[in-house]
Amino acid sequence: MSLYELEKTSSISHATLNDIYNERSNINNCTISIMSKLADALKINIDELYKTLNYDNLSLFAYNSDFDLFKSDTLQRLKATDEIMFVTKTIESNAINDYYFQKKYAKSLYLLSLIDYLSKKNNIPLRNEYDRIRECKCEKIYVSKSIYLLLSMKQAKVTDIFKSAIKEFMKHNIIESEIDKVA
Repeated sequence: MSLYELEKTSSISHATLNDIYNERSNINNCTISIMSKLADALKINIDELYKTLNYDNLSLFAYNSDFDLFKSDTLQRLKATDEIMFVTKTIESNAINDYYFQKKYAKSLYLLSLIDYLSKKNNIPLRNEYDRIRECKCEKIYVSKSIYLLLSMKQAKVTDIFKSAIKEFMKHNIIESEIDKVA
């Protein structure tokens, strides 16, 4: 939901929502009226909203060492080849479908997100055989272990992490922003 939609749904002013979203307002100083309107608009209870905005609810996020290794290996393979060749080889390997049918959804969705991102970047048409998988997303928001630790220690803002994430990954509940920065 965009801030504009949330503003219309909740009847909370744009300035107030913007301050909450960008963490310029301390959630502890919000009135119960604002919290109630916001919770109703988001269809969650006030307690859940409060925990989420205070980072007390890290249960929305997931990290997995195996998945981190998979991402790292995948990006190293990408770095070692041409982007278009990487897309071609990944599609030919059928890895996206293989992981999906093995119920390794995060890996399948990560590869699909990467292929979609690289396809868009290189003006390659999207492959329609993945349309069914494109409708899926991970149950939790997958982040790297380092991001999870930053969130748990309140050293990073959720909004900053979301802002820097690549949209092709975000639509599958995966936070990725480092594709072009792999060393």
